[in-house]
Amino acid sequence: MKVRTVNRFWQLCSADFFSPKDLFRHGVLIVVVFTAAHLCGLREYASVLSGTTGGMHVSADTAAVLGLLYILRYFAAVLGAPILLLAAAISALGGKWFSSHRE
Repeated sequence: MKVRTVNRFWQLCSADFFSPKDLFRHGVLIVVVFTAAHLCGLREYASVLSGTTGGMHVSADTAAVLGLLYILRYFAAVLGAPILLLAAAISALGGKWFSSHRE
C-alpha cells in the first residue's frame, strides 16, 4: 500500500500546467504551507496589523516581516486555495462532460 501511495504522489507531481491535477496540487500546497506557518506560531506576529509587535524576543522589523508572511499565507489559503480547488473540480468535470458529448 505504501508503494501505491508514493506512485500516486509522483503522478500528481507530474501534472501538466493548468490541468485539474496541477490546480489541485497548487491548492493543496497553499494549504500545507499555511498550516506549517500556523503550527510554527507565526499567528502571533499578525498583530502588526494593529500596530503592536507579536513577540518580545524578536525585533520589531522581524516581527513585521513574519507578520506579513503569515498574513499573505492566510489570504492565499482563504482566497486562493478554494478558487484553485473549485477550478480543478470544474475543469475535471467539464472535461469529462465534453469528452462524453463529442461522440
